Amino acid sequence: MAQHDGGPAGRTEKDNTALDVAASSVAGLGLLVGALGAAGLVLVLCTNSLAGVGLTLVNIAVPAIAFGYALLDAAPRGSARPRRIGAITLAVLIAAGATGLSWGLSGVAMRQFAPADYIGRYGERVQVTVMDADCRHGTIWRRGPRADFYCEGATWRAGGRDERGRLTLFYQEMEPRSQSRSIDAYVLGNEGYSVERVGEVESWAWWAGRPLWLLLGLPVLALGVLLRRDLVAPRA
Repeated sequence: MAQHDGGPAGRTEKDNTALDVAASSVAGLGLLVGALGAAGLVLVLCTNSLAGVGLTLVNIAVPAIAFGYALLDAAPRGSARPRRIGAITLAVLIAAGATGLSWGLSGVAMRQFAPADYIGRYGERVQVTVMDADCRHGTIWRRGPRADFYCEGATWRAGGRDERGRLTLFYQEMEPRSQSRSIDAYVLGNEGYSVERVGEVESWAWWAGRPLWLLLGLPVLALGVLLRRDLVAPRA
């Protein structure tokens, strides 16, 4: 029986096209950026500033990785021009869907962990009274420990209605005279942040302001993946 050199049959370097090289480069760069971003997110235990940079890097890396892997092997050597155009179009579609999903999920998560920017962007500016509120301090990490005050039972008027909820403000604002006066704040629903507090949001809080319609990237991503699978499926 004759022996053939070169190992098992499969893809060789000669089979790589210009699109494959570009796809591998984009995906590889995305993986590198994503790894740096993931490291920044781990450092949230130390500082929110690095965590904010990390989350941003991850959200840049996700579409790059999606585009690269979607384009890789989608248009083999010798493919007709329409096939190459279709492969690029699907890769862009998949990257767009991945971007929307990643950014949308980041928005949902940051509204839970750091809602100050979201409320400052979309809330209503009102005068909040904390005279009868139960105000207590807490500590968050931002350039070292910093105390905020949380006033449960603060009252304000928004949208023509009297509301009661929680106001978050700086401890410096809670001087003895503060509880006898009104405090400028942004409110949304039953939660508010003082104007000064909104002006000092954490670096990753920007993502909390991303609109929820970005989550429509999920069906776009799913559609792109299904179309790509059909594109690369072997023909009988």
